[in-house]
Amino acid sequence: MLPGLEGVLMFALYVTMGLCQRHLEINRQKAYNGLRLRAEPSQVGSKPAVGRLWHWESTFEALRNRDFRWLWVGRLASSATFEMSGVAQGWLVYQLTGSGLALGWVGSGWSISTLLFSLYGGVLCDRVEKRDVLLWTRAAMGLNSLLIALLISFRAIRLWHLAASSLFTGVMFSFLMPAQQAIIAELVDRRTLLNAVALDAIGMGLMGIFCASLAGAMIETIGVEGVYYAMAAFYAVALFSLSKLRRTGRGYPSTNSVWRDAWEGLRYLWHSPSLLAVMGLALVRVLFAMPYRTLMPKYAEEVLGFQAMGLGLLMAAPGLGATFGSLAVAAMGDLRGKGKLFLSSGMVMGLALLLFATVRSQAFIFPALIVVGAAGNICMVTNTTLLQANALAQVRGRVMSIYLMLWGLTPLGTLPAGAIADRLGVPWVVGAQGLIVMLIFSSLFLLRPEVRSLE
Repeated sequence: MLPGLEGVLMFALYVTMGLCQRHLEINRQKAYNGLRLRAEPSQVGSKPAVGRLWHWESTFEALRNRDFRWLWVGRLASSATFEMSGVAQGWLVYQLTGSGLALGWVGSGWSISTLLFSLYGGVLCDRVEKRDVLLWTRAAMGLNSLLIALLISFRAIRLWHLAASSLFTGVMFSFLMPAQQAIIAELVDRRTLLNAVALDAIGMGLMGIFCASLAGAMIETIGVEGVYYAMAAFYAVALFSLSKLRRTGRGYPSTNSVWRDAWEGLRYLWHSPSLLAVMGLALVRVLFAMPYRTLMPKYAEEVLGFQAMGLGLLMAAPGLGATFGSLAVAAMGDLRGKGKLFLSSGMVMGLALLLFATVRSQAFIFPALIVVGAAGNICMVTNTTLLQANALAQVRGRVMSIYLMLWGLTPLGTLPAGAIADRLGVPWVVGAQGLIVMLIFSSLFLLRPEVRSLE
């Protein structure tokens, strides 16, 4: 163990225990004071949420809402297609070309489209029924998967088909994701919003664990075209579930141009200091807390001497932590102090990255990665919740589209990180990024009380 590591471990332990203690004390005080949270009209007569915030029953509270339940089923089906597509597209591109450059070129199409079209997607989501946007985009993506499957079946598939498919998928995601995020706040009340966002993340995590391996097995047994046919079938399931959603009547028609409405969304965010800070911290996560995943193969081989199996375990550890983190947030119910939890989880995430970079013992590396995944997912869930809960309904779609745009900036973090890692080594890069994340989140925790007090 490296010198001083004991102190780092103890500090990490104290931080984590302090967070748990703080939120448990808050919930105990609420129960002691006899506070009762008002139930949704559809839930009148159910037991109050307070007093069972950490019980299994409250973990799935948002699923009692009929419309959110159908939305969640559609989300599961769509997440399955996303994970299967990542495996099938990468495998097919490499089989056609044998080129790592082609893999990067085709894969970057999604990010480019997302970066270019997300604001337009946000404008559309604010103008029309979000349910309709979800139906249109998923229908188009299902047809896209079916077309690729047919091209493979007739041995007519070419690299440019996959590049065009990646670009098209990115465009559809630019409209789909703002609607997917913004509609949650319309289907559930504010009390249940954190639980709903956490369940949304749990669904994505579960599909990530199972469907990527399922796609690999299907390629081996029935061929890659079978994966694309299965994706089209999953999209049909998503369309069926979304068709069950009731209309909310929450579209806000506008006579302004698309450009002007997009600019209004940016102006709204700029003049909302708390939301701007939350969005800025989301960018910090994208640029400094995510690149470690792309460096994991290099770290596994050069630092730990792991082969493919060891790399798979390293990559699975954050996913396991993310699932635990989402379940923990879902079990918290209508937690008070969401801003504090957001900032605290960001600090713990940075600290865990720093710990991962400085430790060489396998006994600590895997727990550190589990903490990275758990804290990172808690940070993401609370980040999303704070944006949805505090943005005006009229501009919520545009705010969430800006949030989505940040993910298109991922290469700005991964490319420099990879270049520096070639010269200095992965531990130096990941350690520096973890320190940056921890310092930035800590600074806002201490200096920006308005962010700390967000609910």
